[in-house]
Amino acid sequence: MNRFEKSLIPFLTLLLVGSLIGALIAVLGRRVAVVPVLEILALGALVLLSLLLLAPVRYYRRNAQEALQEERRQLADIVDLLPDATWAVDAKGTVIAWNQAIEELTGVKSRDMVGLDDFAYSVPFYGCRRPILVDVAIAPDPAQELRYDSFRRSGDTVEAEIFIPHFGASGLFLWARARRLLDAEGQVVGAVETVRDITERKRLHEVMMQTEKMLTVGGLAAGMAHEINNPLAAILQNIQNLQRRLSPGLPANDKAAQQFNLDFAAMQCYLKQRGIFELLGMVEAAGARVAGIVEKMMFFSHSDSALLEPARLDQLLDQAVDLVACDYDLKKRCEFRTSQIVRDYDPTLPALMVNRAELEQALINLIKNAVHALTPTPEGRTPRITISTRQNGSYAAIQIEDNGCGMTPEVRRRIFEPFFTTKDVCIGTGLGLAVTYAVVVKNHRGSIEVDSTPGVGSKVTVNLPIPREEG
Repeated sequence: MNRFEKSLIPFLTLLLVGSLIGALIAVLGRRVAVVPVLEILALGALVLLSLLLLAPVRYYRRNAQEALQEERRQLADIVDLLPDATWAVDAKGTVIAWNQAIEELTGVKSRDMVGLDDFAYSVPFYGCRRPILVDVAIAPDPAQELRYDSFRRSGDTVEAEIFIPHFGASGLFLWARARRLLDAEGQVVGAVETVRDITERKRLHEVMMQTEKMLTVGGLAAGMAHEINNPLAAILQNIQNLQRRLSPGLPANDKAAQQFNLDFAAMQCYLKQRGIFELLGMVEAAGARVAGIVEKMMFFSHSDSALLEPARLDQLLDQAVDLVACDYDLKKRCEFRTSQIVRDYDPTLPALMVNRAELEQALINLIKNAVHALTPTPEGRTPRITISTRQNGSYAAIQIEDNGCGMTPEVRRRIFEPFFTTKDVCIGTGLGLAVTYAVVVKNHRGSIEVDSTPGVGSKVTVNLPIPREEG
C-alpha cells in the first residue's frame, strides 16, 4: 500500500462522519416533525457514497495482507530449494524461512524455528543467543565483525569465514554470506543468510600447502645431508683410527712405542685416568647420532617404491607396538606399560602393497608420539592409545588416537616440518613425523591427517590405497 492509498483512508472516514453530522444537524434544525423525503434520500445517498468509497480500500488492504503472506510462502519455497543452508528473517529478527539444508546442518526443523525471534537462530551454532552475520547485514556492528576470521562488506552484502570449535563432532569451518532485503521504497524489511561447510576444503588446502612445503624443505634437507655426509664420514673414520692406534696388543702400536722408548702400558694408564677413551666414545656416539639424522634427511631425496610387497596392516601395527614397548629410552621417560592400548582392527581389510620396513618405521614414529603425548596425562584420566583400522572407500585407514595433552592449531600445522619438535633438547630431532609424512604421501601415494584438541587428545589418520583387483 503506497502513501496515497494510506492517506485516502482517513480522508474517506472524515467524509463519512462529516456527512452524517451534517445530515443530523439539518434534520434536528427543522421545527417540523416530519423530515422531507428528499432530505432522507440525500442523507442515504451520502452514507452509501461513503461506504462505496471505503469498500475498495478495505478490499485492497485484505488483498495486500494476502499478497504479503503469499510472498512469504513463495520466499520460503525458493529458500527451501537452495542447496546451501539458508534462512531469512524479517526486520524485527523473526525467522520467516528455514530451508532443508539448514535443517540437516543444525538438526533443527523448520517448524521449530520459523516464527522465533530474539536471536534464536544463533543457538544451534553457538549455543547461546547473540547477533550473527544476518544481523550485521541489517545493522553494521564493528564489534561483531571482529568475531570472524575474515570479513568483507560489499554494498548490502557481507561475507565472512569462521571456525566454530563446538559445532559438529570436531568443529567446522563455515563460510557465510548475508544480504539485507529492501522494499520498493528502500526500507529494510529483513535479511537472508547462506552458510556453507568448507571444512573439507580447508583441510585439502592445508594438505596441499603441507605437501608443497615438504617438497621444498625436504629437498633442502636432502641437499644439506649430502653436504654434511662427506665430512661426517671423515670424522667417524678418524675417531675409529684413533681408538685403534691407542689400543694395546696391536703390533703396529707396539712397534711405534718401542721406537720412541715409550712405555705403552704407562701411556694407557694416563689415557684412562684422563678419560681420553670416554671422550673419544662420546665423540663417536655424537657422530653416530648425526649420521642417523643425515640418513633420515637423505630419505627425502629418494623413493624405494620398487620394494613394495603385500602386508597386512594389523600385523604391521602389532609389530610396531611391540618394538615401541621394547624401546629403552621411551621406558625411561614414559610409563608405557601403564598405558592402555586398545586395538580395533577390521579383519576384512585386504593386504596392501607396501614397503614393510618404511611403513613399520612410520607407524613406530606415530605410536611414539602418541606415547609422549600421554606424559603427563591429565589427572583422573587413564592413559590410553586406540589403534584401529577400517576401510575408507578405496583406501585403508589407520587411526592412532590418544587422550593426552593435545596440540594447539599452531603446533598441529607444523608437526610435519623437518626439525620441528616440541620435545626437550636431545630428546627429539624433529624428523620422525617428517619422515612419516614422506613415507605415507610420497612413497605410498597415501595421505595423513591430524585432528587435535588441547587438553583432550589427538587423532592421526593414515590413508593407504587398497590394491585394485585384477579382472
